[in-house]
Amino acid sequence: MNLGISHVTSYESRHSMSTNFSHKHLFYSEMAKLLGAGFDIRKAAAVLLDTQLPAAQAVLLKDLEQGLNAGESIAAAFSRDSLAITQLERNLIRAGERGGKLAPAFQHLADYFGMLAMARQQAAQSLIYPVVVLHLGIIIGVVPAALIKGETGVTGIMVHLGMALALFYSGAFAIFVAARAVLKAAPENPKVDRLINRLPWVGQARRNLAMARFCQVYHSCVLAGVSMQEAVQMASAASRSGVIREAGAGLNQAAKAGNPLGPQFLADEAFPKAFARSYATGEEAGTLDHDLARWAKRFQDEAASSVKNLAVVMPKTLYFLILGYAAWKVVAFYNGYYSDIFEQINK
Repeated sequence: MNLGISHVTSYESRHSMSTNFSHKHLFYSEMAKLLGAGFDIRKAAAVLLDTQLPAAQAVLLKDLEQGLNAGESIAAAFSRDSLAITQLERNLIRAGERGGKLAPAFQHLADYFGMLAMARQQAAQSLIYPVVVLHLGIIIGVVPAALIKGETGVTGIMVHLGMALALFYSGAFAIFVAARAVLKAAPENPKVDRLINRLPWVGQARRNLAMARFCQVYHSCVLAGVSMQEAVQMASAASRSGVIREAGAGLNQAAKAGNPLGPQFLADEAFPKAFARSYATGEEAGTLDHDLARWAKRFQDEAASSVKNLAVVMPKTLYFLILGYAAWKVVAFYNGYYSDIFEQINK
């Protein structure tokens, strides 16, 4: 029985680690700081374990210790459970470990998850007011309609209101599930990915995030001295973009043939032209490490800006739709009310 409880607790801890961007930002920031100060990975993990970490991070570091004691690599020990660690994290840690550049790899992850944590916080804060207005709009839409139908008791009105809220929550949940299914398919399906990328604001944010992930992993691979073919494979997989994964197949073929990748980047529409030109010239000049670091930072900044814009625009759009709905219901109520009066007068 205790084993079952322990298993559930471990699952919840890992799931929490996978979804809490703020915790990941702080975790990787501390790891980058300790490794940059000269601590080895075991000592850094031991220091962090003594700082009363959240349960999910403590489980992760204990997995790391067990994996290292079993002779596993750092990347393998970190990613024993896919619930806690994403492919981006695995690939960045693997590249950093191979090149002896773990501190920069962890800093990449800290910056990335810090940006996501800030975006999530801004989105949550900006949605509070529209959600309140939405519920007021439902009340405005339901109560007058119930009164027009002759429902005057509090219990009857509350039943109508409860049914309306239940219908709304069911619809919202269905939309949420459908959206998650589409987003889950996008990293593997270029057609779905292209479709989402055409959406206003949403598409721009996703493209910037995908390119930020691609450049971060590619940069770490270049620093680690990983072959171009493997670097392309790891970066394309970490991008979580079906479009970039598809483009990665062409890059992989060019790398396998020993050809420069600049022309392939320029020929493929999956990559922004400015980035592709910079890559081509950096490849010729031997400055890919500096160029990729610069582009990783730029795409991450642009992603943060895009997500911030999305967090501002979407609630405002929802707010105006709700106001329109509420206004329509008010007009409909008074229209029905006065129609009944005129009918009575004309009789």
